[in-house]
Amino acid sequence: MDRTSGIEQAAAPKLVWHDDHPGVSAYLDRCQVDTPDSWIARVWEVVAAKRPTVGTVVEFGAGDGRFSCYGKFKKYIGYEVDKARIGQRALPKNAELVNDDAFSTTITNADVCIGNPPYVRNQDLPAGWRETVAPKLKARLGIEISGLANAWQYFFFQSLASTHNKGLVALVVPYEWVSRPSSKALRNYIQEKGWSVDVYRLPDSVFGRVLTTASITVVDKTGSGRWRYFDTDETTQQFALAKTASLGNRRVLAYAHSTDRIAVAKRGLSPGTQKVFVLTEGERVRHGLKRDRDVVPGITTLRNIDGEKTRLTQEFFEKHYVQAGMRCWLVRTDHEPSRDLKLYLDSVGKVDRDTATCNNREIWWKFTMPETPRVLVSMGFRGQAPKCLLNDIGARSVGGVGGIYCTTKATAAKVASGLRSAKLHGRLVSYSNGLLKLEINQLNTLLDEILLEEN
Repeated sequence: MDRTSGIEQAAAPKLVWHDDHPGVSAYLDRCQVDTPDSWIARVWEVVAAKRPTVGTVVEFGAGDGRFSCYGKFKKYIGYEVDKARIGQRALPKNAELVNDDAFSTTITNADVCIGNPPYVRNQDLPAGWRETVAPKLKARLGIEISGLANAWQYFFFQSLASTHNKGLVALVVPYEWVSRPSSKALRNYIQEKGWSVDVYRLPDSVFGRVLTTASITVVDKTGSGRWRYFDTDETTQQFALAKTASLGNRRVLAYAHSTDRIAVAKRGLSPGTQKVFVLTEGERVRHGLKRDRDVVPGITTLRNIDGEKTRLTQEFFEKHYVQAGMRCWLVRTDHEPSRDLKLYLDSVGKVDRDTATCNNREIWWKFTMPETPRVLVSMGFRGQAPKCLLNDIGARSVGGVGGIYCTTKATAAKVASGLRSAKLHGRLVSYSNGLLKLEINQLNTLLDEILLEEN
């Protein structure tokens, strides 16, 4: 029994959080996106409609404990690993913040689990975090979590495990969970249990600096397996029942796996940190790095190009990337670095390369160089179709720019033409401010459709 909270729990192995733990400071920085008080009140309104009387409330990744300042309950206990957040806010007398990680407890009898779990990409999780947390959740729930799952999914599962069989979970999480493959295990688990789910899409303005559409997601363990979706009126901020989880009447674009095809889409390279591995022309010159020998063209964005542009030529690359000061030179790691490149890599400070990707490598800077795609495509876009370019100069695709690998130039031309004329609004779950994002395996499905139409 936890003597401070009155919640039944068993001892559990703890994560180790040292100040010099690789990636921990970056992890904590990315975690701290607080929910506005007005929307915390809305979350509690949704909870109160389903549970007028609440006993014990638990929150994981509680920040300053602001969720405890709203709603009615007998007892609140929040877990927050960042000790700097403790004491930042005056809390009710029946609320307590514990400076400990969310997975240090195995409580099972909370009435409600509430909060806004940290949104940290799987690539940015501290070294060893996933390997420590995933086995704990598997032991509790018997589930396997995708290696592509972001931090909030682990917190979601912990919330489900910590509420009793008539409990309620109300979390502010990305709306994308209703369709993304990386969230499939979460959806399947809830469906297998027969719990009811209400998903309230929030306005993009709620979290302005986060490029993902948020939702209030409520899982009711006393429900009958019904799933409902609600949209928010931008003017009145009132919720209205939506017809589907997509943006329109067409089905969300399916996910196809890349098997043997004449055109295959692959993610842009994630080298560890673009600041270090993708240089501007000025940085290249300043460090004495030579084109081809030390760096090769790498495209990280297509935002700066006209949507009517169809080809990445050498002239266009020089004008709109090199001379424009864009990050466009990818460091070569596929052969022994020259003296100049070695000096540059040795000059990179630990703070600048403190990412999970770099920290997990035997040699922090050595990654596998990607092949050169025939088509470059922007995975995030506004409007009906993504920008794409035929890759005349053999540039590598990096970050948010995906690569399409085609067996022939003719196939590449068909693919590029089909992408530019695609009508995808209503087939993708939105992120924020009108931004749509293609997942790689959705793009593979789209390629199949384009080539089928062409044939």
